[in-house]
Amino acid sequence: MDLSICIVSHECRDLLAECLQSIEQHSDGLSLEVIVVDNASGDGTVEMVRERFPEVRLMANEENLGFAGGTNQAMAAASGEVLLMLNPDTRVCEGALGHLVAFLDERPEAGAAGPAVYGPDGRLQHTCHAFPTLWLTLVAQLGLHRLMPGSRTFGAYDMTWWDHGRPRRVEWLSGVCIAVRRSVWEQVGRLDERYFMYCEDVDWCYRLSQVGYERWYLPGARIYHHEAGSWGGASLERAKAAHRATFRYFGKHHGSLYETVARLLVACGALARGSFWTIMGPVLGDRDDVVSDAQTHFRVVELAVDMDEVYRNMEGRLM
Repeated sequence: MDLSICIVSHECRDLLAECLQSIEQHSDGLSLEVIVVDNASGDGTVEMVRERFPEVRLMANEENLGFAGGTNQAMAAASGEVLLMLNPDTRVCEGALGHLVAFLDERPEAGAAGPAVYGPDGRLQHTCHAFPTLWLTLVAQLGLHRLMPGSRTFGAYDMTWWDHGRPRRVEWLSGVCIAVRRSVWEQVGRLDERYFMYCEDVDWCYRLSQVGYERWYLPGARIYHHEAGSWGGASLERAKAAHRATFRYFGKHHGSLYETVARLLVACGALARGSFWTIMGPVLGDRDDVVSDAQTHFRVVELAVDMDEVYRNMEGRLM
């Protein structure tokens, strides 16, 4: 079998249906299987897949195992020569799957490849990045990446300084869509399930780099992505999950002192932004969105200075 597409879903029935339909329409002549792991959705996802897509291999979990846990479950059941992590809130375009498979077949030094990803509005989403560092954390907290996105220094994390219209080696690819050869997946190992959400892709690509495999961005393959389709408007929970995962990544790969410095940088940045929006609230008429934004930043401060979490994580550094 050429390709196994592994999708982890949670509370996004309608978007998943669009995703599965797009795969049916754009299989590009490949022999493929689709495996859906549903993480305890309560929106009728399981029933929808069984009724509308009976050819899909469905695994219905009774609890939410997170993206990493669900992906590992799907990958273990897959039989394709190429394995594809794909978010459920995506739509595959014609030629994308064939392009990814062909590239990996032709480039043995390439361990993983990802497509160009566009939002529903047609705008390019940043899905290839530099590995997180303390410097890039400082840049983000100061907002320099937004002020100077074309700078190789300040636009490094999202790689906003280079032409996204040509293929390029990158440091890490977003788990929105990553194609990997089975042999590489077996060599590098499963996603780290201690990342419940976010950074499992960063961590896995970092481990991929440690064994010498390249990661490639391929604009010739295109998909569309409804970002955060499983989260809805839960901006606070998303922010906390993203920061918590990044802190874990720093501690795991660079040590607890590195993680602590990163936490302090994030705490200072979030405190400054929270204070700014608190001051601006009365000026703007106490708008709900301004108040909510300020509260989100202050909750991030609380998370960043929770040093007990650093010590708990020290007990279980993986791999």
